[in-house]
Amino acid sequence: MEHIRDLFAPLIGQLVWQVRRGVGTFLVLEFGMPHLSVREPIAASPDSPARVRRNLKRRGVYVTGDWHLWVQYSEWTVSTFDGVLSSQDPSDSPMDECLRDLDGQRFVSIGRGNIVSSCAFKFDLGGVLEVWPSTEIPDDQWGLYRWNGDIVTCRSDGELVFEKSDLDERIFKRL
Repeated sequence: MEHIRDLFAPLIGQLVWQVRRGVGTFLVLEFGMPHLSVREPIAASPDSPARVRRNLKRRGVYVTGDWHLWVQYSEWTVSTFDGVLSSQDPSDSPMDECLRDLDGQRFVSIGRGNIVSSCAFKFDLGGVLEVWPSTEIPDDQWGLYRWNGDIVTCRSDGELVFEKSDLDERIFKRL
């Protein structure tokens, strides 16, 4: 857990913004200053569905933060002053309001959660994001992406993996 605390130290005091669900149980949170990220058009394979081919022909422009947290193959809950949302709740649930409640809060700490093998991300207005490994999909729990291209993922066994080839773990900890 100490390595994870070191990893998230630069985010302490940062606002979380654009908190949203992704596909399935994915959850996305942005931290720090906003940046435009541009994906140039891509040639899709001829056997791709028409919708995919059309989408890939477009240039995509997205707003991302200095830090982008992508909760992937995990179970999670978001607790705020007015409710609790779970990764098991259907998309567009009335409890999705909890994501908007979390939006704009300042990140204050990360530590062990209440559930075995979980991490609890805590925020200044009482918001808590608790994340733990999925029992159905033993894959990466979450990934932390830095604007400069540094990436670290937390595997389902809790091991941190530093994915950028020229990134040294000791350097990343000093960021």
